Amino acid sequence: MKKITAVAGANIALIKYWGMQNAERVLPANPSISMTLRHCVSHCTVAPQDDPTSDDQVEWLNDAGDLEPAAPMFRDGVLRHIERLRRHTHKSGALRVATTNNFPTGAGIASSASGFGALTVATCAALGWSANPAELSRFARLSGSGSAARSVLGGFVEWPSDPRDPESAARQFAPPDHWPLCDLVAVIDPAHKAVSSLEGHRRAPSSPYYTRRLEVLPDRTRRVRDALLAHDFTHFAQAVEEEAIDLHLIAMSARPPMFYWQPGTVAVLDAVRCLRADGLNACATIDAGPNVHVLCIAAHAGQVQQALTEVPGVRTIIADKVGDGPRFADKHLF
Repeated sequence: MKKITAVAGANIALIKYWGMQNAERVLPANPSISMTLRHCVSHCTVAPQDDPTSDDQVEWLNDAGDLEPAAPMFRDGVLRHIERLRRHTHKSGALRVATTNNFPTGAGIASSASGFGALTVATCAALGWSANPAELSRFARLSGSGSAARSVLGGFVEWPSDPRDPESAARQFAPPDHWPLCDLVAVIDPAHKAVSSLEGHRRAPSSPYYTRRLEVLPDRTRRVRDALLAHDFTHFAQAVEEEAIDLHLIAMSARPPMFYWQPGTVAVLDAVRCLRADGLNACATIDAGPNVHVLCIAAHAGQVQQALTEVPGVRTIIADKVGDGPRFADKHLF
């Protein structure tokens, strides 16, 4: 075993993973489509412990640049995942793991997806397993973050690749350069959200609108995929915004309800509608959190970003775009 650092991007879901048919196996209730990001990334370093008989160690690189013990819930998830990978590779020996994100954690910007994606890629490499993309996707899913199944691939991704088989891996259906969309993340609140995505999955089926969404999703998924492949922004925006509103309609009507939106969230949605009415190719989508992803074509990114800076409630904007997927880095966290 050797020290490895992997970098994986977050992803923004265009068709959402929202609801599970099997929580233990992390099997989604419906196929999802996402765009992997380039700049919102997680770094993860994995290395053998100097004393192979010691316990695994999980650390977090904080905002001050210092390593500290990871929070118990996150640590336990990491430990379960590396043990699963160790069993698969028939390797033994304790590991030291350190991870960090360069964007807000737990705020609805897919930090779990990038974090467990990077952990999966780094651990497999450290254990000497040259896993292919499909294997990485399946194991990333089993980390407990289903969206991590998409973050081990770049470009535009669909998961599961076979809609009839929820255990199937994600697949890239269009490369990053197919449509160089920009993602301007309007950060309303960088704090850790009160209701986790995992809890959101559990509550979602209690909404009276949950079943209806599953009925309309095959057609909506086709519309998003076809519009994306055809560079048809008008139809792309219509379907993506329908899907974003449906996720939060279900969240707000679940029992008990989940309210992720804040006043700034609504203000950004209104601003994006105005920008589109003015002829700019921009649309909005929101994962389980208050922060808004504003997707636009590169030619309009500057105007859209300037307009977003003037929206009340927007603290900052993270300018991102389509990413290539995971990579290895020479600079380690320890």
